[in-house]
Order: sequence, then structure tokens, then C-alpha cells
Amino acid sequence: MADELNDGEIENLLAAGKRRPPGDPTDLDRTPLSYDFKRPQHLNKDQLRMVEDIHEQFARLFSASYASSMRMVVDADLAFIDQIMYNEFASALPTPCSAYSFNVSPSGNRAVLSFAPSLLMALIDRALGGSGLGVAEEGRALTKIEVSIVDRLARRVVGNIEAAWKARAPIEITDLVLETSPEFIQAAAPGEGVVVVAVEANANRTTGLVQLCYPLAVLEPLLPKRVSHLPAKTKQTEALRARQTEALGKVRLPVVLQLARGTLTLSEVSRLRQGDVVKLDTRKNEPAVVFIGDRPKFLGRPGLRQRQRAVQIVEAIDPQDEESYR
Repeated sequence: MADELNDGEIENLLAAGKRRPPGDPTDLDRTPLSYDFKRPQHLNKDQLRMVEDIHEQFARLFSASYASSMRMVVDADLAFIDQIMYNEFASALPTPCSAYSFNVSPSGNRAVLSFAPSLLMALIDRALGGSGLGVAEEGRALTKIEVSIVDRLARRVVGNIEAAWKARAPIEITDLVLETSPEFIQAAAPGEGVVVVAVEANANRTTGLVQLCYPLAVLEPLLPKRVSHLPAKTKQTEALRARQTEALGKVRLPVVLQLARGTLTLSEVSRLRQGDVVKLDTRKNEPAVVFIGDRPKFLGRPGLRQRQRAVQIVEAIDPQDEESYR
């Protein structure tokens, strides 16, 4: 049986508890914070605030562009900003969808602009003389005439995106392509994190979302700091690359110097005898070809260095021209 504490030991324990500072890490009354591993937060608060400010400006610009196309008053507000996986965004798109993929410089990666079918149907109805009511028919793709109407709006919206980013981080959008099947939109890997920005537009009893999907590779060069998870990943990648480079540096490759070359028929080869002279296609002033492994990589001049055969590199062979030296 364990020894019992006497009165003095109990008083000492109580006094030690009273002397503990309120911020002591041994306190056990802290409330745990929840974290959803399926929805990792890739942007910190400052980055998220910057994205929010930019797209509040985009919402105002889009409102003006859509109102001009509809010829009526349109309200547009930032609805939400979400950080999810790309496959979640793609699976939420309707089939067929009306989404545009495009390249974003300086990263050169693709992003996605998606329109709610109700907004596009309202635009098409208005352009063809209707009152602008967005009645979307499920499972129907746009016709060629409807696509031409929607394309005009999409080009204006792309200009709105560039204008919204201009003050913070100028971008250039190119290669705008309409996509109707979510599976064919190759903007990111299925498990890659993306930031989805949604703007809600309201016009003449028609409501719908305009969504922008930015893969993290697009946002990385635009935000003031790198996306939170990328520096650690980059450091790991650089460390792995350094180890691979060090390991490859110890690999030995054969170096072969081809002084000249030519071709003979099989009958000519069969008639060769000791003392015969074979005329080759290479001239005496042409540089020799240096093979690294089995690939021609350099042109050089053969010679001697300290009684050993050597070659002086003259120039590198363009990878596209390697086949002509084989």
C-alpha cells in the first residue's frame, strides 16, 4: 500500500499550486482547436484577406459588365472563399457545364472560371429579345449562337479579373477555352489544393454564382508570401534534389571520342584485306564528336596532355541535333 501524505506535505503541494503562473504550459484547461485534414488551410490570414479584397473589387467590376450585357440593374457580392481539393470543385460542376479554363502569367498555370447556368440562360434570353429570365434546362449544352453570346461576356469578365489583380499583383490571362465537361478541365491534379472564390449575382429574379478556381501554383507568385505549405515542401524538394545530385555526381559514364566515320556496303567489308585504306566521310579539319554514354553531347579537338590522349571541348551539341551525329 502506498505511503500516506502527512499534513505538512499536503500544505506544500497546495502552496506550489498557488505559485504556478496563470500562463504555465502545464495548465490542462485549454480548449483544443479543431482541424479538418480533408480541407487544409493553405493560405494564412494576411493572404486570405488580400484575396478577399481583390475579389470584392472583381465583384464590383463583374456587376458592371454583367449589367451592361443584360441592360438592367445587377447586384454582385462576394459570396465566399473556400480552400478545398480540386476534385471537390470539379465534381460540384454540373454536366454539361459552362466553364472557361485559361493560363495565368507569371506562373503559366491554368485556372477556371465557371458560370451558373441560370446566369447564362438569363443573358442569352436577354440577348435574343427576352426579359432576361434565367430558366436553365438540365442536361442541355449551349448551341453555337449561345456560345458566341457567352464568349463575349467571358472575355469581359477575364478583363475584370486582370483589372482586379492589377493594383496588387499584375497578371496576364491567355488561352481562354470553353469547357463543357468537368472531367476534361485539366487545371490541377485531383488531390491538389485550390482556392475557390464565388461571387453571387442577382438580376431580375435570377440568381447565380460565378466561381473562380485558383490552384495554389497560380497563387504562389502573386501573394506577398508563399502559400503556407509550400515553403516546407520546397525545402524538402530542394534537400531531395541535393541528395540526388550528390548521388548522381558519383556515377561513372564512359567518354568516347569519335574521330571520324563513314559507311561501307557489306560486299566492300567482305573484300577488305590487311593494308587496305578506307576513305571516310569526315574531313581532317572537322571536330570530333564526344559521346557521353551513348549520346553525342559535345564537339572537340583531339590531342595530348601529359602524355595522355585528351580532347578539348569546342561546343555543346544541341539536344535536337543529337540524332544527326549518331
